[in-house]
This record gives sequence, structure tokens and C-alpha cells, in this order.
Amino acid sequence: MDMNQIPEEGDDTTAYEPTLLRALVMRRHWQNFAAFESQFRRAAAELAEQEGEPRLRKVTVSRRQFERWYAGKVKTEPYPDSCRVLEHMFGCSVQQLLAPVCDAPEFAEAGGILAPQHRVFSPVVSVGGRLESPFNPRVDDDNTVMASEWPAWFGTRLAHVIALIDDWRGPTSELDSLQTLLYQEILLFDTSAPESPYGLRVVHALSRRQALVTVAALPLAVATSSAISEGGRSAAAATDFFLSRCAASLTACWHLLRGSDLSTVDVTLSSYLLALGRAAQQQSRYQLAAARLASQAHRICGIVALHRNQIQVRERHCKQALYYATVAGDSGSRASALISLASTHFYNSDPAHAAAIYQQAFALGAAMSALQRSRVHAELAVVYGQLRREEDAIRSAGVAEELYPDHPEQDRSFLYAEFTPASLSLEQGLAYVALAEQYPGRDYQRRAADIFASVERSTLAVPDRIRFEIINHQSRAAVLLGDLDAFETYIRRGLDGVVLLGSKQRRREMEIALQGAGERWPRERRVRSLGERLQLTAGGNPKEPG
Repeated sequence: MDMNQIPEEGDDTTAYEPTLLRALVMRRHWQNFAAFESQFRRAAAELAEQEGEPRLRKVTVSRRQFERWYAGKVKTEPYPDSCRVLEHMFGCSVQQLLAPVCDAPEFAEAGGILAPQHRVFSPVVSVGGRLESPFNPRVDDDNTVMASEWPAWFGTRLAHVIALIDDWRGPTSELDSLQTLLYQEILLFDTSAPESPYGLRVVHALSRRQALVTVAALPLAVATSSAISEGGRSAAAATDFFLSRCAASLTACWHLLRGSDLSTVDVTLSSYLLALGRAAQQQSRYQLAAARLASQAHRICGIVALHRNQIQVRERHCKQALYYATVAGDSGSRASALISLASTHFYNSDPAHAAAIYQQAFALGAAMSALQRSRVHAELAVVYGQLRREEDAIRSAGVAEELYPDHPEQDRSFLYAEFTPASLSLEQGLAYVALAEQYPGRDYQRRAADIFASVERSTLAVPDRIRFEIINHQSRAAVLLGDLDAFETYIRRGLDGVVLLGSKQRRREMEIALQGAGERWPRERRVRSLGERLQLTAGGNPKEPG
């Protein structure tokens, strides 16, 4: 049976009455075996850590087992360890999961949709910057009441934020001040997150996301307004209104990019990017502010294009970002645009071209903030490593660390600099991976692995895009170290990133790691199996590793 599809009536798999397990699998869209297997593996790992039983990490599920569970063709309960993992995944006993859905006492049927009475269900979400899996432990009645308060709390805060945006009376030249205020408000969202239980964290994360999406969509209502381009007093008021909403939207988009909302950000920005561009190209008292915002918008679009593996589209957006930054006469925006353009050539396997553009950024001198200078040095370290400039690579990696602010959130470019502490570690680790590939006998791969591992030990929030990029490069470091077990662990974790982000760039990184593994272990079945699993998870035609 093709598990990408819901079985049709009359199939062999539908001979039994639908079980609660099947209903929950359909609810979460895990009918694809690769998706279910990934979640089962994640549950086994978490349960092993929670219970202090490492052997549970080895509990797996075969395609045939899954098909039987899904179809309800189970005459006896699964093995005890499999039962424990299933119960951890869904928060129900195995007896309930394998019973007909209509017999589940804690669920009510409502229009064909299961309505949980005492549980909080969710898809995979990013909670506090960390990926949370969709396990469903019980939430008691008190916590259910508490969970119901989060949407109301966020609704109140959202009303306050929208009022702040629409009542903004500052000059358009100071829209960065509005963005700073909104950034602080979003930090309040984050610091309010509950520590536990899981259900409350999920409801908080979903409510936070909805609030950010709403703010991101604010310019849509006025993006096509003729008042933006027409003369008169009303045109001025409309432009003020539009640009303040664009500033708010971009602030929300930068935060959404730290999760898995690439498509949401893309759809939102595309709806008003042309209108913002028109305002940035017309000579008026609004032009400089509009150009500064347009530069940010094109950089964000470039990030989305990268994850779609559209390098030429990304380059075009980065050049537009540089153009608008120049129009705005804003050195900080120009530095960020140059960095983005340089990194485009890095991703396009052209380190020499990337290095030349990074050097252009240095010409801005003191106009660059400390955070931006740190980023230029960190990314230069990577391309220097690829260019076999060993001493320059090591020196730049060290300078990047020295320049990195103790409190990066206080840097004037922090919102749009896209350079968190995890990003610094990513670039430093990549620099040593590049050196290890150029100088295999000097143990640089060990240094890279240690830097990447430090991110896992950190208590700081890590954007999902960066987290999975680090995981993918950890698999490359494992190949260089000859550690097949570690390689398998990181590739399996990287598969979750492909599913969560829908990122072709993250998938491409995994394919590069698998190619290296195929060359290192040409006869290893595990490598071949992992390659097949990536193709099943991400779609497309299987490629031989190596």
C-alpha cells in the first residue's frame, strides 16, 4: 500500500473499524510511513532519556508493523517496549489506541473531527526556540483552564501592539525605533512562556505564532491602496500608515523566520513588496524610510529563496537589498545586504567571489556595528578555509569571537543582523570543517565537532533553521572523524528538519553529507538506507550516496 495516501474504502487495510490510533495519525498527517517512523523514533529517544533506559532508543517500527497498526489489524498487543513508545507518543494507553475510535471514552465525535476533552493536541511546533515533538501527555483540568487563558492573553497583547503601530506618530525616519519597541514586546511574549507542562507550552507557542502572523499581515489591507501613490493630504496619512505597518510586519517576519514559517513569511511579504518598492523609488519625504524597509524585505525574501534552493532568485533579492540600502544611505542596512550577497556566493560554491564581497563590507569601517563586524569575520573564516588560507581562517574565526557582543540583543543591528550566538558557533564550526577537508591530517574535524556540540549544551534558544543546519554539518564532521554511529544519529535528526522546514537547502546539506559518507563507507548498508530514507521523507528520485 502507498502510505502517502489515505487508504480507500475497500482496500485490504480498511477491513477493520477505524481505531483511535488511525484517527490520531490522520489528524497529524502522519499517514506517510517515513513521517510516522520519524516521530516514533523521536518518541523512543525521549522516553529513553526520561526513563533512564538507553536501550529504548533502539526500539523501531517496520513499515509492515505500521500498516497493521494503521489498519487496525492487531489481534495481540505490540511488544512491551513498542507499547511504551506508542503511549508516550499519543498520551493514551495501547488498549485505547487499538480500540475502535468510537469506544474511546475521552473523545467526542464532532462533525467527523475528534474533539479532545481533556488533552491539548498540536502539530510539531517550535517552543521557546526549541523543537517540540507532538507527544500528548495528560493535562489536568486546572491546566486545561490555564491553557485556555493564553489565547485571551495574546489577544489582549495583540490589540495593544496594533494600537501602538497605528498610533505611531514618530517621523518615518525613526521607524527603526518602532521596530525596537515591537521587538521588546515580542520578547515579552517569549519570556511569558510557561516552563511546564507540555500542553501549556504548546498552546502558548501556537498563540504566539498566531499573534506574529497577524502582525506580519497588517500591511495587506493598504498595500494596494491608491492613496499610497496619489497626491494630497490623505496620501501622506496613508503612506505613514502603510510604512508603520510594514515596519511592524518585517519585525514579525524576522521572528517568524526563527521558527518554521518560511512559507508564511513568503506569502505575506509578496503581498506588499511591490507597493513598498514603489514608495522606496519615489522621491518624497518617505523615500529613505521606505528604502530601508525594502532592503530588509528583500533580504528576508532572499532567505526564503535559499531554502527553496533558488540561488539566482536569492542573488537578485540580495542585490535589490543592497540597492535599497544605498538609496536609504543607511550603512547598517548596506553592511547586512553585502553580507547576504557574499553568503549567496558561498552557498553557490564560489568562495573567491564571496571573499571579495566580504572585503567590500570591511570598507564601511566604523559604520558597521560590532555584531555585523563579527559576522563578516566569522563567514570570511569559512571561505578562507575553503580557499586553503589556513592562518587567515583561524585568525578570522578568533576575531569573530572577540568582536561578538556580550549582549548582542543591545546591538543596533540585532533585529536584522541575523547573527545569534548559535550562528557564530555555526560559522566557526564550518570554518574548521572546511580546514579539515583541506588539511585532513591536522584534526580540525575534532575542533569542528566540539564547537557544534557546544550549541547543544547551551541553554540559549536556537532558531530552527540554524539548529538543523548545525545538525547537518555535525553529520559532515562525523564523516571526517570516521564515526559512523554519530553520522547516523545526526542524519536521522536532520530528517526532522527537512520535514519541519520543508527546506531544500537543508536537504541539499544532508545529500552532501551522505555523499561524503558513501565515499568513506562505500559498502555500508546503513549509509544506503539513510539515503533512501531521505528520499522517502523529502520526495524525489533516490540518489546513490557517493
